[in-house]
Amino acid sequence: MNLRPRFLLLTTVLIALSGAGLWLLTQQIALGIMQEWALRHFETQVKLEKTRTLQPIIREVTLARQLADSQILRAWARQPDDAQLKAQALAEMETFRHNFADQSYFVALRESGDYYHNNAANEFAGAEYRYTLRADNPNDRWFYSIIGQNRDIHLNVNPDIPLGVTKLWIDVLLRDGEHVLGVVGTGLDLTTFIEQVVSQTEPGISNLFFDHEGAIQVSRDPSQIDFASITKQASDKKTIQQLLSDPRERAQLQALLPQVMHNPGQVGSMYLTIEQQRYLAGVIYLPEIDWYEITLLDLNTLLPLSTFNSIFIAAGLSLLLALLLFHIALNRYVLKPLSLLEDAIGQLRSGQHTVPLLPRHRAGEVGRLLRHFQEMAASTLLARSELEQKVRERTEALERLTQTDTLTGLLNRRGMTQQLSLEYQRLQREGEPFGLIWLDLDHFKSINDRYGHACGDQALMTTASIITDLLRPYDNAARWGGDEFLILIRTDDQQLLDQLGERLCQAVAAQQEVLDDQQQPIALTLSAGSYLARNHNSLESILSAADQALYQAKQNGRNHHRSAT
Repeated sequence: MNLRPRFLLLTTVLIALSGAGLWLLTQQIALGIMQEWALRHFETQVKLEKTRTLQPIIREVTLARQLADSQILRAWARQPDDAQLKAQALAEMETFRHNFADQSYFVALRESGDYYHNNAANEFAGAEYRYTLRADNPNDRWFYSIIGQNRDIHLNVNPDIPLGVTKLWIDVLLRDGEHVLGVVGTGLDLTTFIEQVVSQTEPGISNLFFDHEGAIQVSRDPSQIDFASITKQASDKKTIQQLLSDPRERAQLQALLPQVMHNPGQVGSMYLTIEQQRYLAGVIYLPEIDWYEITLLDLNTLLPLSTFNSIFIAAGLSLLLALLLFHIALNRYVLKPLSLLEDAIGQLRSGQHTVPLLPRHRAGEVGRLLRHFQEMAASTLLARSELEQKVRERTEALERLTQTDTLTGLLNRRGMTQQLSLEYQRLQREGEPFGLIWLDLDHFKSINDRYGHACGDQALMTTASIITDLLRPYDNAARWGGDEFLILIRTDDQQLLDQLGERLCQAVAAQQEVLDDQQQPIALTLSAGSYLARNHNSLESILSAADQALYQAKQNGRNHHRSAT
């Protein structure tokens, strides 16, 4: 056979073999790019899913923690037979009931086993005591199990048969130091939560929530949920491990859980096979609710391999052209640009935040491939930056929410506690004095009882508005709880505190904004007590001194200000 036919035959064989090899190689490269893209953006996606799904319950968890931190409840739990403390505690529970999304609460005392509850319909007003829990009653096993686990917060999923809904119960330990006094909490309609949040994810993305033992608590598939986990033996629970058929994947997941729990905010990733479907899975620990969230990404849905068909074709045509040209043309137009592209991919893989610079070709498939990559890289980096910005904004918004009283717009107890701590540290460090003014609306309960809670809320908001108007921009005010307000003033002038206290009393007494049903003004007054902190007494003693001044103001006829000496 002549050289020409041999060369043509060899060229044909090389083209056929190279074409087949290129097709398989390009598929592997595309799959690698898909997986690399998914891994690079997976952490941001999981954190966004966490923020989106956590918002509906983080407020309820925060309120339940505040209820458990109530000094009024603690005092009553220590002396449950004291009628006055009990009345104060029931009023405190009722205040929180109106703030809970489900408009319900429960309080169970450890010493007596007494269980108190009221619901959205206020069905048990005046009869909040429902029954006494017993350790030998299977229906009461949840209470003793929660106390035995000694975790500050516990979330338990259980169907509420009478109401025909599934409930997410938020249980928080009521503590006095290390001593557990009882359990308090509320419930959420989990059926609505699943429909509105968990089931509203994008195609190809699904979420599961499970507890420390792997028991599934929230899923779009109700058959996967392990109801009443806290009362079950481990062998009877529906767990995330039961969804995995591969023992190696179960072991890998089990080893991943302690890592993410000890590093809140860290996302652990791995591949899982569930019902013969391959997923890229991301696991994150949610310390706010003491659960784990696993986000499953179906890469075949999110980024199918057919998306890269045009790249496959362009690469094949490039190779065919290269095989028909001399080695120099192959090296110049294919091998060198592909080498640069590989370097650019390596730069992105290493975490570079700028689009790698690649040579611009006037024409050709390789040139288009490079431009497509640069456009894809630019879009990818922009999307990552936007997602990270959204995560930061939502995190900041959640932080503001946990420090703000939703009714008055002032700081809440937690927010003011942080400000007090900072100001007290400044006093210790620099010797800069500061002043405190306690405010308490006089006869506020009578206003609620006579005119209703709507008027009571209006009285609180009007008082908060007056406080804000009279304060300087750099001073702080908070609704400490109920009808109590606390003001933090940066000053070393006792006269300034006295004048401000009197002006607040006068302004509230002169207000005309709070009206009854006949649109007649309701008279409001408040008592004020102040203290100027000059030395390094403990923060508790400073608060106590201002509180004593408030007590003196109330004892001496209310509607005026007293300062502590």
